Amino acid sequence: MPETFFLVGEFSRLTHLSAKTLRHYHDVELLVPALIDPLTGYRHYTPDQIPDAQLIRRLRDVRMPVPHIRDVLTTTDPNTRNTLISEHLDQLKRDLAATATALLSLHQMLHHTDPALAVTYRPGTQENALVLTDEVGHDDLAPWAGEVFPRLFTAAQALQVAPSGVGGALYSGDWFTGQDAAVTALLPVTAAPAAGDEGTDLDVQVRVLESQPYAIAVHRGPYADIDRTYGALGEHVHAEGIAAPGPIRENYLVSPAETDDPGSLCTEVCWPITHIPA
Repeated sequence: MPETFFLVGEFSRLTHLSAKTLRHYHDVELLVPALIDPLTGYRHYTPDQIPDAQLIRRLRDVRMPVPHIRDVLTTTDPNTRNTLISEHLDQLKRDLAATATALLSLHQMLHHTDPALAVTYRPGTQENALVLTDEVGHDDLAPWAGEVFPRLFTAAQALQVAPSGVGGALYSGDWFTGQDAAVTALLPVTAAPAAGDEGTDLDVQVRVLESQPYAIAVHRGPYADIDRTYGALGEHVHAEGIAAPGPIRENYLVSPAETDDPGSLCTEVCWPITHIPA
């Protein structure tokens, strides 16, 4: 029995992929015609290409990039194929959650008036801390924090020092402008480890944080809205004429490690100041 071939028009009807889309998938070598007539240039497809075409359409519907679809199609291992698809769907769910958070943030900004900002002041005290500094972009901050803070707590156990407060981070002015990607995660501890005891995580360092007074505002809710707390606190500090150079500190009173609800997050934003106003 001769092999069955479909021209583009018929294959489009079978797969619901337009001729333009089929031409693009040919160009990027995602769905290559089984036969191209050397005289007419007509492209021909076979029945066994229909399942691939249907899978491609569905993967594109869930925004899978073409190179990833190519990996799905070329693998012969069903487990590998399922893993590739599952990883993409997990990323898509994260992207959709981030979009929903951004929409909620915009809605609240447009339709709700912010309550008056409560600002408190904290005098500077010298602190012992375990710190880890890394180059971190804005988009990578959340997964980095999820990895680095467990390391700090593990290092504290290894060094036999107790945490004296919640985890936090220091952000320089250059980090916000994008000129420098360095972020320092920190964990205050009750005492400095014994001299010469560096622990097992060589990236974790022992540091004495010098005395620095702060103006503090508590941000409740998702990090997507924390810029509004920054704006209000920074405006207050500058209006009082007490803004000081140095990194802004965030203390994570309730972090993603304690809750899956972004609305339950609680973060202290600590703005360095020259002095506590009378």
